[in-house]
Amino acid sequence: MADATRFQFNDPSVPKAYDELLVPRLFEPWAKLLLDEARLQPGESVLDIATGPGTVARLAAARLGARGRIVATDISEPMLDIAKRKSQPSTSAPIEYLQSPATPLAAATGEFDAVLCQQGLQFFPDRAAALREMRRVLKPNGRAAIAVWAELERNQIYGAFYAALHATAPSELAQLITAPFSWPSGAALKTAAEDAGFRQVRLATRSLPMVLEGGVEQAVRAFAATPTSPGVAALAQHVQDGFFAQLREEMSRLLKDGKVVGEMTSNIIVGNC
Repeated sequence: MADATRFQFNDPSVPKAYDELLVPRLFEPWAKLLLDEARLQPGESVLDIATGPGTVARLAAARLGARGRIVATDISEPMLDIAKRKSQPSTSAPIEYLQSPATPLAAATGEFDAVLCQQGLQFFPDRAAALREMRRVLKPNGRAAIAVWAELERNQIYGAFYAALHATAPSELAQLITAPFSWPSGAALKTAAEDAGFRQVRLATRSLPMVLEGGVEQAVRAFAATPTSPGVAALAQHVQDGFFAQLREEMSRLLKDGKVVGEMTSNIIVGNC
């Protein structure tokens, strides 16, 4: 199994590509679904953990309105730099961006009505402690909404990345791309939340298509948005060439009407404090 903690966005080129190529086509649609599950109310106080370039935080701010409040944390300074440069309308809740690990969180006990975490929990060094921290910062009767990708075989775009790496690149790079899909099951995620003290935990498994309108070449460019990309760039040129040729072949299998379309599947839990 891949060490998920190595899947970090520290190379400045990766967060930029992530924001441009993956956020609008992958993470924004999933953020909207997560927020639907969280059932935010106007004026609430919300903590968004592993905010990345602020995707969930900005969409949540619009739902909370100007009287709401959001604190958005991430361990990656390059990601936060991108988030901070994005403007928000005056009708949205203000967002405070903080560099903070998941454990301990830079937040007081009982401070928030809701905690959000989209595709971050699987990367934390101590997942159980991170869940306990989420519960700690919630007000009585607050809730946490957490999304974690399902198994790799249920996420076709990244499955194509993995197949190309597995066929052409060192095994450690192929394993690294599997890190986002390292949680064993939705049931295990629900149990972990219950073990951390959350009550009435409900689990939903959802699927959405990821559509790359630019076809195979856009899908190939999207690989630059993964933390595996710098590792490939450091390989000998003939190995890189072999990888990208294989990646084009893998992505061509997902072509539909000139677009690359891959189903992505995530487990989402909502638990009460």
